[in-house]
Amino acid sequence: MATALVQARIDPVIKEKAEAYFHSFGMDSATAIRIFFAKVSETGCIPFTIGVDSEDAYDAMIGEQAYAEYVASGKQSRPISELYKKYNIL
Repeated sequence: MATALVQARIDPVIKEKAEAYFHSFGMDSATAIRIFFAKVSETGCIPFTIGVDSEDAYDAMIGEQAYAEYVASGKQSRPISELYKKYNIL
């Protein structure tokens, strides 16, 4: 079977901690990377959650809504206090 090379630069502290964990399962970094790649290839998704906490997600959603309204309205701008009242912030 043909193979391809994968290289990545990793913070040495993170690498050391991860390798210690891998070794506790009797595997090396290359095996852990192959497992990760195989799972992504098999499922079509990353096998763990990547994201922001719900408070940050809510803040981002409010910002996107406010910007969409701003663009749709054609207004130049409005005071931030108005947005705070509308979305019950603070």
